[in-house]
Amino acid sequence: MVPTYITAVGAALPPKVMSNEELLGGMPWLDVSPEWVAEHTGIRRRHVVSPDQHATDLGVQAAMQALQRAHCDAAATDIVILATNTPQFVYPAGASMVQQGLANLGKPMPRATALDLQQGCAGFVAGIILATAMIQSGACHQALVVGADVATRMVDWTDRSCLLLGDGATACVLSDRRPPASEVPTCLEILGSFMQSTPDRESIFQRGVLDPRNHPTQHMEHAARQGGTMTREGLYARLNTPTPGAGDYHFHMDGRKVYRFVRRTVPGSGFFEVLHKAGLVAPDELAVLQNRIGEAPSEAAELRATIGNRIDRFVPHGANMVLDQELADQMHIPYERMALSLQDHGNTSAASVGIALERILGGGTRYETIAKRDSDGNLCKPSREVVVDPIAPGHNVLLLSFGAGTSWNYIAARAV
Repeated sequence: MVPTYITAVGAALPPKVMSNEELLGGMPWLDVSPEWVAEHTGIRRRHVVSPDQHATDLGVQAAMQALQRAHCDAAATDIVILATNTPQFVYPAGASMVQQGLANLGKPMPRATALDLQQGCAGFVAGIILATAMIQSGACHQALVVGADVATRMVDWTDRSCLLLGDGATACVLSDRRPPASEVPTCLEILGSFMQSTPDRESIFQRGVLDPRNHPTQHMEHAARQGGTMTREGLYARLNTPTPGAGDYHFHMDGRKVYRFVRRTVPGSGFFEVLHKAGLVAPDELAVLQNRIGEAPSEAAELRATIGNRIDRFVPHGANMVLDQELADQMHIPYERMALSLQDHGNTSAASVGIALERILGGGTRYETIAKRDSDGNLCKPSREVVVDPIAPGHNVLLLSFGAGTSWNYIAARAV
């Protein structure tokens, strides 16, 4: 099979940073404290685009950085894939706008095709998997995959779920050629992947395209002029959109349902299969894990407890720190091997895995875990700072994304 490499990763974040304190100070109607948000989600701040910025603008910046780091010929790109949940238009595809933006910056791609991919927060990893399949089949030799979202535009700013989201973009270059180590010290060779969806249109959905007027600072300024309050009806009237329950166009998520699904399904379906494809789980071990759990539960449990140590770096979708910690616990992956960026960026939707990967490739990262409490609120395990060292050659890397659909994807790779 043709080898496929992620030769470089880029990221782009808007300069405006909005802390929990600033956001909640301007939106008192959300009725929670900055400390509550940090303690329940791990998020302390997020980046927010300016009113005239779009997801494709950030995507161009991230793609430009990835192309420069890859030291490749942009004109050799065969396909541009954009994973986004926040397109500026229904069509043309945002990927073609990224392609045009790069041409304007001196990186034309005259032979490339461009298409958008919609899989919620799982889209960027899905795009890498699809591009890898095209390279391995010989259909193309070089691909550019971009994940970009202006998630703060899609939320209802009278709903607490708005506090989870932030804006950002990521991009990676995939190639069937390993660039010289003198140009790119660390690449990721893709060893295996897994994709699956369980059809569910009610857990996470949005009925319509973005409203460019749905911007947090503009709502805060309007509310300040109105005495510091904002009702849901007032917000919807301001945006001239249908009222709640009548087909409104904002992001909706049944958080509890999504949490239960991810926690119950994702670690048990795809995790062992992708590690088997990567050569990290032997065929007889996979048989124990998949087929003989009922016959030898203790053997399977012991095996599960050892497999996490075969993963050197784990990069999950940054949805919520509580959920990511539970996934790592179920997979027996130490927190010191889990790369996250949501404490500084929030949930950046399709961009989250790539942003965290870019940070862990570039120089490591650190974050503070969330304290665990029992049902009575008593502290069981205090929070602590976790330092995650950069990816190094020889490391086994696992990417995980999950999102609307309901879909989830894994990629196993090795740093070379």
